[in-house]
Amino acid sequence: MADEPSSQHPVGGTGGTTAPATAAVARRALLPLFVTVTIDILGFGMVLPLLPLYVDRYGGEPIVAGVLTTSFSAAQFLFAPLWGRASDLCGRRPLILLSLVGSALAFALFGAARSLWVLFAARIAGGILTAASLPTAHAYIADVTSPEHRARGMALIGVAFGVGFSCGPMLGGWLGNRYGLPAPAYAVAAIAVANFVWSWFALPETLPRERRGQGARRPLFFDVQRFRQAYRNPDLGRLLSVFTVTNLGFAMVEATFTWLILKRFVAVELGGLAPQDLLERRAAGEAGKAFLVIGLAAMVTQGAVMGGAARRIGDARLLQAGLVVLGLSLFAIAGAGSLGALLWLSAAMAAGSSMQSPALNSLVSKHAEEGERGSVLGLQQGLGSFARMLAPPLGTWLLQRWTPGLPFAAAAAMVAIAFLASLAVREPEPSGQ
Repeated sequence: MADEPSSQHPVGGTGGTTAPATAAVARRALLPLFVTVTIDILGFGMVLPLLPLYVDRYGGEPIVAGVLTTSFSAAQFLFAPLWGRASDLCGRRPLILLSLVGSALAFALFGAARSLWVLFAARIAGGILTAASLPTAHAYIADVTSPEHRARGMALIGVAFGVGFSCGPMLGGWLGNRYGLPAPAYAVAAIAVANFVWSWFALPETLPRERRGQGARRPLFFDVQRFRQAYRNPDLGRLLSVFTVTNLGFAMVEATFTWLILKRFVAVELGGLAPQDLLERRAAGEAGKAFLVIGLAAMVTQGAVMGGAARRIGDARLLQAGLVVLGLSLFAIAGAGSLGALLWLSAAMAAGSSMQSPALNSLVSKHAEEGERGSVLGLQQGLGSFARMLAPPLGTWLLQRWTPGLPFAAAAAMVAIAFLASLAVREPEPSGQ
């Protein structure tokens, strides 16, 4: 497709003085985005559960894996607001393509790593170059959906995560088991290249030239004024705080989930004298099963959101319900005594996360001003990256110093705080977007 939508048939068009996009136009734009994001998440899901095993192979402790995750998130924290603002100035499509190129380069370097410092270099490069992905995708969806259907559109990202995390970890575990740990990273790089080719031809631009830069300032690495301006809006500031605290807790879970499986279940079952290679293979397989369950639960839940759940009960109530389910399931995982119980609780955790995430993203996009949507969503993802920068070292330290279940109990407490803050969240006025 052409880079720009024609003036007679724009792909974008929500909010402000621009007429809302028709359902047919929205579908024409969202289908290629869904395929692009799904393939991107599929690649990410292939490697994420195996990160602790890469670190363990090169002699790193759990805390080192936490710092490795932090290095990626720190780079995203600095660059996500920059790329989000750049998408307001340059359009959405170029930033998504940039992210795919960055993913291919970073994972190729990760697969070639033979030491911890190269793993760190690859993750930092990946954080810088892929920070454009989610904020731009969310802005892309906001461009072509009306406010009342915004949560439904945002749920597409959740479905993409569900598909990616259903298939990715299983595929990554199989490749790692059959061809060695570097194989999944090389496979992700190849997938990113194929995804770039697909997106180049299939992904349309949703932000017409005449709407670019309306109210947007030039990109900066760290714009303190942008943070202050966002928090001057009480509703937007409250939503961003809920997002940050929730991500702080959930990032602790992401960083310690495979460690929990390895230390609480696999190492105990196989015994302390089991060969390291056997531990790696068994942990990779069990982590793959757990992420399959998480992905399937996320897809079912996001399907319900897309089916009209958000429209019927409202984004604010959906956000609060999701936080309740997420918090309770995390608290239960902290004391799970078997892999079977862990799988069921993981499904509940994914359902809660998949309820609150699209509702929260929808509310943020509705409260953002026209012309600043990409900037605000980039700021939101930057705050998420900041939370993910702090959480992995904290979570892995709690796991290493105390017990594998403690990070999950701490995450449940953080989600409880976010829930209390969410009680003051209100729906925006219908005429605001």
